Amino acid sequence: MWTVPLVPVDPAILSSYGADGKTGGARTGLTPLARLGKAGIAPAPVGVALLALHRAVGAAGGDFRVTELHRDVAVQTAARAKYDRWVAAGKPKPGDANWSGATMKTAFVAAPGKSNHNGGRAIDIHTSLLAFPGVTKDKQLDVLWGIARPLGWTPIIKAPNEGESEAWHFDYWGELQGVYDRLGYEQAALAGALLVGHAGPWQSYARVLQALLQRAGYAIGEIDGQPGAKTIGALAKALQSAEVYARTKIEQKDESIFPILYALSPK
Repeated sequence: MWTVPLVPVDPAILSSYGADGKTGGARTGLTPLARLGKAGIAPAPVGVALLALHRAVGAAGGDFRVTELHRDVAVQTAARAKYDRWVAAGKPKPGDANWSGATMKTAFVAAPGKSNHNGGRAIDIHTSLLAFPGVTKDKQLDVLWGIARPLGWTPIIKAPNEGESEAWHFDYWGELQGVYDRLGYEQAALAGALLVGHAGPWQSYARVLQALLQRAGYAIGEIDGQPGAKTIGALAKALQSAEVYARTKIEQKDESIFPILYALSPK
């Protein structure tokens, strides 16, 4: 199926991991994010935005390390299974009799295909090691926010609180900002995952079509894989064709229209 390619990010961007796979080591021993295989890839515009963030944090004297960028669907599936086991067990606390650190995960994990990491559009930053000079520990995140937000990187939490879960998570919506504004986080994340072919069980011709139409600014409702009248009408407008032609393209699952739709300006 047609997809937007995922490419390695600039090798100057460092991951949080040393050669031994552990975090917290000296910066000189860190592995470039691009060398982490599937974990170091993203759509090209995201890679450009990430390099800009890397450079801006460095210019401010901060230590920029990325713990996670792209997350493979298989990894997402395994992590979600651990979260589901924890919920099914009644959300036990670590140390409880029915708690298992090997098979459970207490932090929320999105369903495969509905994490912005699956589309390569979210990063987790090693915020505890930012170390902006002359900035107290409890204000490091404030400085990062001031740098990241003008560059298009949106924090997932509402206020810069180092102690809050997901304080390390930032999203880059870019060309999918309109989808996010119209449909919200989960649907925008799904659109991003669909466009790169990493939506897991949600991947289908109809959903990719709807994601492309939403990206182009057509308010067709949720990306649900059910191409009804709104989807057909929007496709006809996008292709400047009759609705019967658009309907035929959908029935034939014609992917030749995908590059045409992707060439439309995002809205």
